[in-house]
Amino acid sequence: MNARSLTLRNVTKTYDRKHLAADNVSLDIKAGEFISFLGPSGSGKTTTLMMIAGFQHPTSGEIRLGDLTIDNLPPHKRNIGMVFQNYALFPHMTIADNVAFPLRMRGVAKQEKERRAREALAKVNLQGYEKRVPAELSGGQQQRVALARALVFEPDVILLDEPLGALDKALREHMQVELKRIHRDLGVTMVYVTHDQTEAMTMSDRIAVFNQGRIEQVGSPNEIYFAPTTRFVASFIGDSNIIPAASLGDGRFETAVGIVETHASDAERNSRADLLLRPEMIRIADAAQPERQPMKIETTINYGDNLLVIGKLGTQAIRMRVPGVDARKLDGASECHVTWRKDDVHLIA
Repeated sequence: MNARSLTLRNVTKTYDRKHLAADNVSLDIKAGEFISFLGPSGSGKTTTLMMIAGFQHPTSGEIRLGDLTIDNLPPHKRNIGMVFQNYALFPHMTIADNVAFPLRMRGVAKQEKERRAREALAKVNLQGYEKRVPAELSGGQQQRVALARALVFEPDVILLDEPLGALDKALREHMQVELKRIHRDLGVTMVYVTHDQTEAMTMSDRIAVFNQGRIEQVGSPNEIYFAPTTRFVASFIGDSNIIPAASLGDGRFETAVGIVETHASDAERNSRADLLLRPEMIRIADAAQPERQPMKIETTINYGDNLLVIGKLGTQAIRMRVPGVDARKLDGASECHVTWRKDDVHLIA
């Protein structure tokens, strides 16, 4: 399978010459990388994907596939595979004919076309389904057929536009595993659009977080989760406590929960900032711990494997996640004492 890099330079898109659906998007995607475009509805992620595919044209900027500028190439000349959320299968065609359709459009000989369709179906574990029609397959199987169709002509890049959105939770999780396996086995470059944080965190080598047409941050799942660079990324990815703070210098900050210490020793004194403290970083404190603080418990939500505790530290609203094995310590409690480590507090620049 081929794999090529993809480069976007200062790409913008406007439909009405007033509002930017994509605003100066620049991104380097490595050959063989699995990158997710993550963001809320209207953030520009799908518009950017459609420009890479050739279904939309940039208002300005440049898109390159390897060393080739593809801005003005029609979709069928870009050698890019596309997988849609709604599968887009032909209901009257067999599975084999659906998968082979891109080869038919390219004039591939019949025997070669059949062979490559069988191989593509084998890659998605659908051997023996060649003679069925889409209505005889489950949603997950139909999505794998759509993926096989995108793989059959050996594209340089595969684009996936929220492909698991129509599946139930169990099928989504199964397909996440399948997509990672296929990516690992084939090494093809994949660009995946989703608004689902779990999908992006689970499958991606890197994540590009979109907001209002711009990329706010690009990084590994761990970088995006533990070291967000903006308040939007911190609040959009996972559950978060964002605490307004004023720097006292030397990594110490004055907040509504008292003096909080961090490793951000270079923060300018008296500057305003936000501190991120993930709910799972807050722990129930032992009586002997000197730096513990009282937390007033307002409500709890039991998820089985963990307990979400919602309450306040002083005047600051706080969310804490307690592992299921420790949740019994809080049975009927209206208050508890909590603590966290200096390493667990992240300064949002």
